[in-house]
Amino acid sequence: MASNLLNYIITQSVPGKKPKDKLKLYVVVSFKGVPQSRKSYVIDGINSPDFRYWDKKSRRFFSGTITANENNPVLEAICKRCDRLLNNSAITTPSEFVDALKENTKDRDEDKKKRETLANFIQILIDEKKQNPSCDYQLYVSLLHNLLGENHKSAKGKVTYFAKPMCKDMAIADTPLADVGNAQLSEFASWVKTVKGGKNYQNLNATLLRVINIAKGRGKNKQEITYKFRTDAPKKVVVGVDKDKVLTREQFKAIECLSGSVVNPKGHRNRSLQQLYLDTALLMYYTNSRPADVLLFRSDMLTTRKDGVTVLTYIPYKKRGYREPEIVDLPLPQQALEIINRYKGQSSGGYLLPLPMNETNWDITTVEGNKKWRSASNTILGNINAHLKIVGEKIGLNFALSLYAFRRSAITTTLNISGNIALVAKRSSTSDKMIIKHYYKDTKLQPLAFC
Repeated sequence: MASNLLNYIITQSVPGKKPKDKLKLYVVVSFKGVPQSRKSYVIDGINSPDFRYWDKKSRRFFSGTITANENNPVLEAICKRCDRLLNNSAITTPSEFVDALKENTKDRDEDKKKRETLANFIQILIDEKKQNPSCDYQLYVSLLHNLLGENHKSAKGKVTYFAKPMCKDMAIADTPLADVGNAQLSEFASWVKTVKGGKNYQNLNATLLRVINIAKGRGKNKQEITYKFRTDAPKKVVVGVDKDKVLTREQFKAIECLSGSVVNPKGHRNRSLQQLYLDTALLMYYTNSRPADVLLFRSDMLTTRKDGVTVLTYIPYKKRGYREPEIVDLPLPQQALEIINRYKGQSSGGYLLPLPMNETNWDITTVEGNKKWRSASNTILGNINAHLKIVGEKIGLNFALSLYAFRRSAITTTLNISGNIALVAKRSSTSDKMIIKHYYKDTKLQPLAFC
């Protein structure tokens, strides 16, 4: 019988393959004891394999992720088919074995494409994105939550539910990936406008279109997409100057005066952190930085130039994954130094600010370490924003004060002072286009002179 002549293994190492091909798994068939007779077959349907958890002997992944749980049944099925082919007396060569394997899997692959839903595919993309630490996967997480009708931003972390987006009497999330096309895209855009009130319309629809384009690139969707969601975008409501989330000089000075005071006497649990929360926002303002960056500022990032100016050197969190990440060398104003000196040496983790999460020296270079840091940072940033909202109410703001209001105000201020958008973009680790589109508010307000 053929089983006496042939054997097979499941491996990622195939002679003659390019490095990128080693990220795949293969069935390698050969005559027993004759390595030169090997023939290989790439196993389709294996998504985002993490070979750190690959066990060659058992032919399984042991990471416990959703992707691993989907990949293992594919491997079990391919091994069963290979075992049956070994006992097929009509198959006597490695080439015949591989040809038979291709023929047997062809119909099964088509069936799988029909069964794979949009929600399943988005989850696979999320797992893939998490392999390379980045905030990019959050766009896909947000899209998946909306497609499933889940709200994960409710009070106390409880998940609430709303009506799922539907198309042709089927939830769009449950639609076979191969069938997702113009109708689903149009219905989802309409759903965002009606059920969500247009909130996050651009990001949600752009991410869904991106998912479909990725599926098309992988041969999992062949629909011709002609729907343009931007043509159906909800009209923006033009607001007056008083609604722009930029601080006037008087408002900012009022906030500075609150530093060190107990703004919310009822906040017993975080009363000792109220000054630190506000100083975190002020330091972010004085450094034109992002919320994530101010949490990661460390004492070993500080150097002193020959002219006596203290410089903070860091790679923005948002740009760590770039091939050539931008390094920011930021001369610090006196106000920033005063905050830094106020908390000098208080963080056991070596950070500039002794926030509760900074008692740990985080390693965000690994997937798991980055995931834990993001979870901790989301909690602390939420606490800070909750406190800032009370601060804003205390000084009479007509909008909810948040950390990003400080960044927007700082960029507007420095641009008003210098008039050099390229210099401000470099200082703020962004681009002139992003400043014009998202940050700068030409409100004819008085500049906040702090430099």
